[in-house]
Amino acid sequence: MNRQAVIDILKRIFTFYGYEVTSSDGCDMLAEKESEHLFIKFDPIPNFNSIRHFSGVVGRYGGKGILISDIFDEKNRSIALDDGLTLWDRSEIESRIGRAVLAGAFGQYGEEKVVRKETEIQKTFQVQKESQKKEFEKTIRIFLRSVAVNISKSDALSIGEAKVGSVKRQQLKFIPVWYYRYSFDTQKKFKSKMVDLKGEGEGYVNAITGENFFGKCKDIQDNTFVPTQNYEIMQPVVEKNDAFNKAMGYVIREHTKEVRLNEMIGDTIIFEQKVFAPEPEDITMEMELIHFPVWELTGGRDTIEINGYDGHILGVRTSNDAEFV
Repeated sequence: MNRQAVIDILKRIFTFYGYEVTSSDGCDMLAEKESEHLFIKFDPIPNFNSIRHFSGVVGRYGGKGILISDIFDEKNRSIALDDGLTLWDRSEIESRIGRAVLAGAFGQYGEEKVVRKETEIQKTFQVQKESQKKEFEKTIRIFLRSVAVNISKSDALSIGEAKVGSVKRQQLKFIPVWYYRYSFDTQKKFKSKMVDLKGEGEGYVNAITGENFFGKCKDIQDNTFVPTQNYEIMQPVVEKNDAFNKAMGYVIREHTKEVRLNEMIGDTIIFEQKVFAPEPEDITMEMELIHFPVWELTGGRDTIEINGYDGHILGVRTSNDAEFV
């Protein structure tokens, strides 16, 4: 949605309903009518900090807040609703614009009808907020070091049904992993030559299967919203020390390189191929236990697992526990 176009339309809509519309710090517009103060903000990419900042602005002035965006993921929706904000996504904006246009087309400008419309819009705010609250009332916050659950229960169900048909069981699992960051900067000497070795990166060892993966983890938080009451926190099988040694071995292999060196001996240039690798003592590594959210959905014959952070399919297995494909 185009910010300015949306704000301009909303100004006309609220003016039509008898509100005085002005600008205000911390939001895009302020709509006031008697004792009612509506703070309205357009946020194309809402996040935890921007939502909390806006709700703080609304709270300081004792008004009501309306947050507008194209779409809200479940985590941000829950945060905003808990802070008492009303949410308007694209479909809600389109609906309100359509109703205002129809009201104007049918000449509903009389004082009595405007008053009635004002009452209706106030009731709509309350009904919408209550329905949004009800929709997410089963969302709970758990204190667990985890990446965010960005894929909602309904989104996971849609993905699962497309792959395994009618879903009979759906559960959210938190898979433990040993997440690590490493870096090194060292030199290795071979005869008269010095070879620089430098590297850094991130990865994790699955604390259940022991598999190692290289990659960055974003949005790690100390507590997370869980959009279902049917969830399970899996316990680690691989100990930290074993995971550390496994990760160290993978890092060393990842940064092992073959270098071609040349050296002048008399009038002759001698070429040699030499393999260099960092030693464990060269590498600084930090490791912690975090969890990945994984949706498990079981159909008639197959079970699918979906990454609850980014939505990609981890695999599908049949009821005889065949390998993931």
